[in-house]
Amino acid sequence: MSLTIGGRFLFVRSPLVQTLRNRSRTPNLRKPAIPHWHRAVALKLTEPIYRDPEEDLYPSITCKKKEKILLKSQTQINPFEQILAREFLEKIANAKLVAIFHQLPMSEAELFATRLQLNKINMAYLKHNNNMIKLAFSGTKYESLLKLYESTTVTFAGDQLAVAKLLKIEKKISGLVLIGGVVEDRFMSVEDLKRYAALPSLQTLQGQLVGILSSPAQRVSHNLVHHQTELSSSLARYVTDKGSPESSEPDPSSSKE
Repeated sequence: MSLTIGGRFLFVRSPLVQTLRNRSRTPNLRKPAIPHWHRAVALKLTEPIYRDPEEDLYPSITCKKKEKILLKSQTQINPFEQILAREFLEKIANAKLVAIFHQLPMSEAELFATRLQLNKINMAYLKHNNNMIKLAFSGTKYESLLKLYESTTVTFAGDQLAVAKLLKIEKKISGLVLIGGVVEDRFMSVEDLKRYAALPSLQTLQGQLVGILSSPAQRVSHNLVHHQTELSSSLARYVTDKGSPESSEPDPSSSKE
């Protein structure tokens, strides 16, 4: 059976659906049917004899993933990896500039070309893995950097504060993305590095500071000797005017009269 809906020339037929429930076919949940004799024998034979030890435990306790995490945390640390982590921490602590990059999919040849570009500004490549980073930075002042080493990262360290040169080269590198750095044991984001690169040199800042500190003393000294200087210059002009020959000669017009 269907209904006809539409205009005069176009008709759309939509079927009428009515749900009916046959009570004779509904399963009996209160009194299930007795299985066949052979099936009942098989079910009886396959009943567990011993009780399941995890029957009354919560799923969070019996989770296999949690057990794997605990086993990973209990694994022994490689002594050679500890030595490499200690050397890596010493290089980071002795470096004046540390740059941390996120590595995009790239070949070894492209990574080698990138290392050559950064080597021009005395930035050395430090090879590492995430386990070694955790051993090196855990419990130290660089522990906040662990959040940057959760994916594939590359670290470069240098003995010069070439932040402006680093940012200039970073724009030309397509396979690495700068995500942070350390400048003289101070963690900086990318925006902090840009502001640091925009600052003038240290000698210029020192000269400006000396000028600011010496300006009050110069002003006080000028104010103290101002009156004496003015008096001295006035007396000098008076003596000069009195001793000039023009002032000592008589006026010729007065003598003719």
